[in-house]
Amino acid sequence: MIRTRLMMGTLIAFVATSAAQAQFGDILRKIDPRKVKKGVEVAREATHEFTEAEEADIGRVVSARILATYPLLKNDRLQRYVTLVGNTVSAYSARPTLEWHFAVLDTDIVNAFSSPGGFIFITSGALKQMHSEAELAAVLGHEVAHCTQKHVLKEIKRANVMSAGVGLAQSTASGSFLSDEMGKKVSQVAYEKLFSTGLSRSDELEADHVGVDLSAAAGYRAPEFLQFLDSLEKEEGTSAMKQFVATHPSAADRRKAVQADLRDDRSGEVLAERWKQWTVAKR
Repeated sequence: MIRTRLMMGTLIAFVATSAAQAQFGDILRKIDPRKVKKGVEVAREATHEFTEAEEADIGRVVSARILATYPLLKNDRLQRYVTLVGNTVSAYSARPTLEWHFAVLDTDIVNAFSSPGGFIFITSGALKQMHSEAELAAVLGHEVAHCTQKHVLKEIKRANVMSAGVGLAQSTASGSFLSDEMGKKVSQVAYEKLFSTGLSRSDELEADHVGVDLSAAAGYRAPEFLQFLDSLEKEEGTSAMKQFVATHPSAADRRKAVQADLRDDRSGEVLAERWKQWTVAKR
């Protein structure tokens, strides 16, 4: 477990500083405290027996498995930028007070992952398919939604490994970490869902719906998410998309499902130029 904590310590180091927050002011100032809890009613109660601390314990184990597969990108500026956008969007989620963590993984594979407890990862390959901060906000909103709706945690519970759930809760509640054996079982279930079999179609579409709502609430132009889906559709036959295609509904199906939510709303910020300033020149 020492190794797990060391790996996650590297991840947590990318949380935004106050100086970076100041640079980001124009979007952050738009946060309306009255709307922060707007999405609370959509949070599922299926995993209510786990405390937030217990969920974070599970999330750290799953995140360590993700980081063992793909390393963190060595680009502090880009890591800080993704964290800033992620924190902006998650402030409007059903769990705004969760200790959120965002990080970029160094791989050309196009994907993003949500681990229980607020650990969100996006690949550098996925970032290369984007053209604006609004697209990034919607994609991170999608991953935040997986976490608030507890989609991965729900799958872990469904597996036989969680038949010992009471023992797990007692162990973490007493202040100890997951046992190595339980941690391996939990991370394997999550790994298969994230990298191989995928979450259910309904979970993915729900995350799309909630994600675009979160990006719009944060002040971004939500229909820009369609531009990202268009980019994915064009790349669906490439090796970089193989894993993504195997674990997600098609981009065309996702576009059709979410388009009714978006209509032709032209309000909100796109911030394509700021996207270029923070990402393109520094990759």
